[in-house]
Amino acid sequence: MARSAILSRRSRIADPRKWLPRHGPTWLCIVARPRITALITALITALAAAACDAGPTETSTTSSGGGAGGTLPSPVALSIVTWNVLNFVNADNDSAAPQEEIDPGWPSHRSSVGLVLRSIDADIVVLQEVEHEAVLNELNDQELDSVYPHVRVIDANDPRGIDVGVMSKIALDQVITHQDDSFPELSNPNGPTYRYARDCLEMHVTFNGRPLVLLGVHYKAKQNDDPQKRLAEAQHTRGIADDITAAAPNTGILILGDFNDLPGSPPYVATVGEEPDRYRNAADEVPEADRWTFEYQNAHELVDQQMLNGLLHDRLDPTSVQILHGPEAEAASDHAPLIATYLVN
Repeated sequence: MARSAILSRRSRIADPRKWLPRHGPTWLCIVARPRITALITALITALAAAACDAGPTETSTTSSGGGAGGTLPSPVALSIVTWNVLNFVNADNDSAAPQEEIDPGWPSHRSSVGLVLRSIDADIVVLQEVEHEAVLNELNDQELDSVYPHVRVIDANDPRGIDVGVMSKIALDQVITHQDDSFPELSNPNGPTYRYARDCLEMHVTFNGRPLVLLGVHYKAKQNDDPQKRLAEAQHTRGIADDITAAAPNTGILILGDFNDLPGSPPYVATVGEEPDRYRNAADEVPEADRWTFEYQNAHELVDQQMLNGLLHDRLDPTSVQILHGPEAEAASDHAPLIATYLVN
């Protein structure tokens, strides 16, 4: 700015009367009222000073758990599927499981599962009833063109050797097993203690700057039923999630897998919890007629879930949630895959 323009602007601020009209009745009226003139002069001086001192304004976008005053990046879509793939074991006796099963039709089963997963093309795939890491590597390499560079299975508690596993396009920061955790059912703290029927596989990822934790579960089946054990598993899993939230409130948390129980059941209610920390089920966005993942005695049941904490529920794309039915999914497993996309930032 030219020096003359600067001086001119400053001189007008220094002498605010130069901002006032100089002719006509208005000026005469103000002059006739010195007290009003002083008030107007003070107001104009303050406005002029503010105009000179004000800098550019910035707008920041914040969200629950996004950090104090930080600007979040634009959301990026992350698709996640959970699926019980029904005794996903190979044809070899190659594990330490005391009741290991083998599948002479393994290549066909692998191909059927691969066909469905290829069509879904999720970023993170969490599977139940997986024998070991080798079968997931074979699935990835033989059927999925090795699109998942990060594959983990940790052998856990099931005597048949069926575990929870993950395949991910996103780097896994950490994978933790809870197979050795011991816990009571909370209403009976002096009663029996339990361990997971399989595991709670705790998977940490960072996506678009946001820490996420997936707790992959496969609770006690209703065959030779022990509903208190299944309830204790759900309670303990929710406790793990709550501990993560207490340590890192900006973490999106997803409890997903085969609950072997229905919405409204004690394990489901224990997972949901209470406000203000209530979890919600992504499957609730599926039309009721399609909201089932398992057929039992000609009844359709929703036993597979994606339960979200509030932070992640705010980022769920409700139009993306799908339970995939049809001949291809039915040929691969007796459960249907549950798919959801989250807009993560």
